[in-house]
Amino acid sequence: MQDRIRREVLNELRRTFESRTLPLYGMMSYHFGFTEESNTDYAVHHGVSFLTLIDIFETTWENALPAAAALELVNGFCQIHDDIESGQPQRDERDALWWIWGPAQAINAGDGMHALARMTALKMIGQGYSPEITYEAINILDKAGLTACEGRFRDLEMQERLDVSPESYNAMATERTGSLISASLVMAGLIAGKNEKDLELLEGCGRDIGLANHISSDMEQLWGSTPESNLEFLNKKKLFPVVMAMQSAGPSEKRQLGDVYFKRVLEKDDLNKVLNTIESLGVKQMSLDRIKELLNSAEQCFERVGLDNEKVCRLMDVIRSGNRII
Repeated sequence: MQDRIRREVLNELRRTFESRTLPLYGMMSYHFGFTEESNTDYAVHHGVSFLTLIDIFETTWENALPAAAALELVNGFCQIHDDIESGQPQRDERDALWWIWGPAQAINAGDGMHALARMTALKMIGQGYSPEITYEAINILDKAGLTACEGRFRDLEMQERLDVSPESYNAMATERTGSLISASLVMAGLIAGKNEKDLELLEGCGRDIGLANHISSDMEQLWGSTPESNLEFLNKKKLFPVVMAMQSAGPSEKRQLGDVYFKRVLEKDDLNKVLNTIESLGVKQMSLDRIKELLNSAEQCFERVGLDNEKVCRLMDVIRSGNRII
């Protein structure tokens, strides 16, 4: 079922670009892996999670494909801007959009995706959804996009600070990573006819999963083995294990971390200095425990919405695999 859902979401995205001949849309197609030079298995995890939950709610998911594509277009907008912001030359083991066409045209492509997302979501009316449901779905999508931008603002603002509190980190990570996950779950609940209380629970599930995902990504930055895994560290992003280390560090450890983070430019060798300092404070296990706690909280939220254990496990398997949570 998941493979079929994924194929249908990708087909819906392809149809979004097929009739548009301006090279701008070729750039968008490249990002999603639809061109010969970019042919890849693009992970449409927001759309797949959204449609899977609709199916779990025993509602026809095929009619909601435009909304699934809209979610992926907003996610693409975020990814393109993230790559430019971080100077990431590759995404998913191929050249990033900005690396080929330059930052200015990549920004055009990303912003164009955001506009296309709203136009694509409007196709829900042609699939039998009422104007009211369609409007609310677009409203959820717009709020998620804005919240994602707010999270990125917080993230950039924290780069030159070392005194980041866990509360500030949680707000940033929940907004940056949890907004679209929450949107996918709330939109599924909306389409399935869930009440306001259930929609609020689903939004909370998404926030917990998003925060767990962000912490997992931060751990990959410090302990990952892929070539691009340390870029956010080198950009001085305040990673969860470092934030927690600062809470329990003594004067000596704080000075060691400050010596690194107050440098003008970080280098690969600085990673080992930070790891030597924070690993003695037990923050790796602390991070793993926090991820487990957040995922357990999300599962309990799903149960309160009325999902039995089998359905919760099915949905969480999809979400975990799509978001690469540890």
